[in-house]
Amino acid sequence: MFEITINIPGLKEFAEAIMNISASKNGVPLQGAAQSQQTPAVQQTIPPVQENKAPVQPAMPPVQQAPVQIQQTAPPAQPAPAAQQIPTTAPSYTLDELAKAAMTLMDTGRQAELQGLLAAFGVEALPALPKELYGSFATALREKGAQI
Repeated sequence: MFEITINIPGLKEFAEAIMNISASKNGVPLQGAAQSQQTPAVQQTIPPVQENKAPVQPAMPPVQQAPVQIQQTAPPAQPAPAAQQIPTTAPSYTLDELAKAAMTLMDTGRQAELQGLLAAFGVEALPALPKELYGSFATALREKGAQI
């Protein structure tokens, strides 16, 4: 048979603190004599281990935690971006801008395409193109790959 003795240093102060807490919860303050009362050293004897015992059940059932609920909030509203203004009028082009764009086609050896484009607009040369058709001609030049 085995005997185990446990001595815990500072147990006296711990016991006094528990007594003070207990007394203050009951509304009874401890008297000076009770506070200075000596607490005997605690000794605990653990019985010998016997084989073939039933398994030890925990004294308290495991604590189950309540599920944590996280409330998500919507992100702060972003101000609407300023609406881009769409031009309500067609961009206007000058004869010089059209001529520069046409020159890029001529420089790449596509003179025949440029002459065909002018013929499609009913003119033989760029200066003969009516100003009302400048926008359409510029679009046609862009479709051919000219920068304008």
